[in-house]
Amino acid sequence: MYKKWLAAGLLPWAAFAQNSSDSTEITVYNRIKQPKATVLAPVEVITKAEIDRRQPKSVVELLSALPGIQFGTQTGGLGHQTSLFTRGTESDHTLVLINGRPVAQSVSGSVDWSQFPVSGIQRVEYIRGPRAAIYGANAIGGVINLITTSDADEVLVSTTAGSNDYYEGNLSVNQWLGEDTHLQLAGGYRETRGYDVRPTEMQPDRDGFEQFNGQLGLTHNIDDNWTADVSLMGWNNKSQFDFTNAFDFGTSANESERQTYQTDGALSYSGEQLYVRFDAGYGETELKTWRDSQGKASAAKIATGIGRLAGMAQYKYSSTGYILAGVDWQQEQLLDGSSLFGASFEAPNRENAGVYTSIFQTWSPLSVELTGRVDDNEQFGTHGTWQSAVSLALPYAHKSTLSYGTAYRAPNFVDLYSPFGGNLALKPEESENWELSVSGDYDVFNWELNLYRNEIDNLIVFDTDTFLPVNSPENTDALIEGAELVVKAATGPVHHRVVLEYTDAKDRNNNDEQLLRRAKRKASWQGEADWLNTSWFVQSLYVGERSDVGNVMLPSYTIWNIGARYPLTQQLTLNGKVNNLFDKDYQVVNGFDAPDMEFYVGADYRF
Repeated sequence: MYKKWLAAGLLPWAAFAQNSSDSTEITVYNRIKQPKATVLAPVEVITKAEIDRRQPKSVVELLSALPGIQFGTQTGGLGHQTSLFTRGTESDHTLVLINGRPVAQSVSGSVDWSQFPVSGIQRVEYIRGPRAAIYGANAIGGVINLITTSDADEVLVSTTAGSNDYYEGNLSVNQWLGEDTHLQLAGGYRETRGYDVRPTEMQPDRDGFEQFNGQLGLTHNIDDNWTADVSLMGWNNKSQFDFTNAFDFGTSANESERQTYQTDGALSYSGEQLYVRFDAGYGETELKTWRDSQGKASAAKIATGIGRLAGMAQYKYSSTGYILAGVDWQQEQLLDGSSLFGASFEAPNRENAGVYTSIFQTWSPLSVELTGRVDDNEQFGTHGTWQSAVSLALPYAHKSTLSYGTAYRAPNFVDLYSPFGGNLALKPEESENWELSVSGDYDVFNWELNLYRNEIDNLIVFDTDTFLPVNSPENTDALIEGAELVVKAATGPVHHRVVLEYTDAKDRNNNDEQLLRRAKRKASWQGEADWLNTSWFVQSLYVGERSDVGNVMLPSYTIWNIGARYPLTQQLTLNGKVNNLFDKDYQVVNGFDAPDMEFYVGADYRF
């Protein structure tokens, strides 16, 4: 019996389970590289090989089947406003990182997921549950890290064409310049005529989308211990949409342009026991909207910026534990000349400084982690968050983890300073999350069951008639309880992945009604196989009924996607994909049609 417990023991730098994927290193959990098996929280990783197989045309498409994720606000196809709810929390409760650094967000504090270029993503790391003790505000529901860097050595050219006059071309260069310097250069363009997303609005036109994106990165190994890297990335998106006074307060805009860029630099030291890293970065996003008949010169714009400085150190004091500590500083800005729906919009810059520490220790078969953080926000004062987790490795490759974490989010600029009803009396949102996870990992399949309870106080909600914050300092309270079951198995050449979810997101101050646009039930199945020298991918996604604005209950829907990749030569690969295979008519948001069946064909050539 002692040998069984010992074999199941979890060491911080070695996987205990049978599945080799547990040795995959991730950074999203504690800002440092560590094997997935040492992470004491539910985490998902999408590799570059999986991205290539699935051929996503948007980040929404790439993430939609992951556990805990619902795109509750999606007003059309490519380029149309899309918000993400993680485990029933709000769209601004998921912290979004690019290469481990916070991305510049809109003035509402949330990210428009329709705007990210998917072609440059090399990897995705996604963790569910609060991580405010490490990252500070906004990580109430989870953290998503989109990784665009790579240490590959190749030149890749790809092109795709498809439905609704879709065209895409991408070039990426990953090249080692000698033994110590790596260059990454990428650029892409895509466009589509789109389709009429609101055919009942008497605006019979196509709502198209166009995107340019680029990236430049340089990494240099100064010596055996020191490494420096710099990167610059950006994208320019143009979208067409159907105007409606209910959403634009009479401006009747039906075209938009969003420009985003981010520049980052880092210096790191890696020794046998000590790892140290210093980061600095700045990003901006600017959104312009206008009516096509009035021309772009009439556009109203809103622009935000985020500057960051950070430093952290990890000391591995033994083979079974480490101590982590760090500091960070961040400044949010609403840039000059910004307006909201045509009205002048001003807000003071806001700074936040934080300090955190974490300790991890394992005494086989028990592992414990304690993390604490203090933030000093110049507008809302000092705020403390903490996280604790205990994990027990059980016989026969089983594992059980119990965790507790707190998190918070400060009201954003729209909440506080909107010219249409900003409320300076709003308090920060605060949450407490309990979670129990049980898993088993065997030779032919593995499973994970997560049960969670998240209480959110002072939840900032919007009046469904005016779309402005409810005029109350406390707003409402929410109780979100849920369960996630993830099963991965292989039957012959087919690898399956099944996700079953239940999310009960109650508005405690509104008769425990389900929060808007949250489906209680969601399920997905993915099948992948290599057959006839072809790589196959099939996906089915079910989303249950959910309530929407105007006391409307949207029906459930199920969509199927299928794709294949065929290596014609060692360098040339042909690919094809069909989304919404059975041409399902459905709406994610009331009044906005989702895409019909779409097909894509393309080719990749590696030099």
